[in-house]
Amino acid sequence: MERRMIVCDLDGTLLDSRGELSERTRAAVRRVRAAGHVFVIATARPVRDTRHVAAALNDTGNAGNAGNAGNAGNAGDAADANSAVCGNGSVVYDFARDEVVDHHPFAEADVVRALTALRDRFPGIRLGAECHLELLLEDAFELAPALARDARRVARLEEAIDWHGVGKIVVQLEGAARGYYESVGTLLPGCEVTVSADVFCEVTRAGVTKAAALEAMADRLGFGRAGVIAFGDMPNDLPMLTWSGTAVAVANAHPAVLAAAHEMTASNDEDGVAVWLEQLSEKH
Repeated sequence: MERRMIVCDLDGTLLDSRGELSERTRAAVRRVRAAGHVFVIATARPVRDTRHVAAALNDTGNAGNAGNAGNAGNAGDAADANSAVCGNGSVVYDFARDEVVDHHPFAEADVVRALTALRDRFPGIRLGAECHLELLLEDAFELAPALARDARRVARLEEAIDWHGVGKIVVQLEGAARGYYESVGTLLPGCEVTVSADVFCEVTRAGVTKAAALEAMADRLGFGRAGVIAFGDMPNDLPMLTWSGTAVAVANAHPAVLAAAHEMTASNDEDGVAVWLEQLSEKH
């Protein structure tokens, strides 16, 4: 049997529209791991909002316990099976050891340039940032209480951030983010600008994407691109989908993702990832 590295987005892909993980999906992930495949989360979510999903997939009461990550074959595999690519690749976190494996923050000068350009171009802009593992949001930034409960609210981002620790900037304008993220990208040509939800768009350092983080992980585990299967639904997933050997879009995906994918599965609310993984399991 050829082992595969399976990488999967969370919101809109592995999780349903309520943000929940179905038992069918958990069972499908357990089955492919037991067959020797490596399953890795790759999400725009920060570590704090990924932890409970990692715990559920690893069948543990808490994410700090490696649990049964499948018969991955060696300790290195087990560690990566408990790691997640978070913040669109700006942070890789090992939930088995409960520590940051890799962090790719902006250079201070690049943060200054980006924030200055954004303020000048978009009066009334609302900004936030992931600094190390902390979320900072300006007072005017509108976000659902469940997502903002751990945020530190500040009057103005520039007055509070750690200039050396900014892994991701979040930008909020009027309207849906999928309608303005390209304008933000045009303004910040030296950055990666994408969108994973309509409430804001996301900015990371040039070259920092899910694909870059996953490629490093695949190299450690001995997988080439051909051995990687990726699932996604939004433009922030495009780098990993175009890099992977097999790109699978859920039926509810953004048109650009549907166009880029090699295959399509059922929607996230129909357990589309589980459907595809079950078919993979049946082949072995």
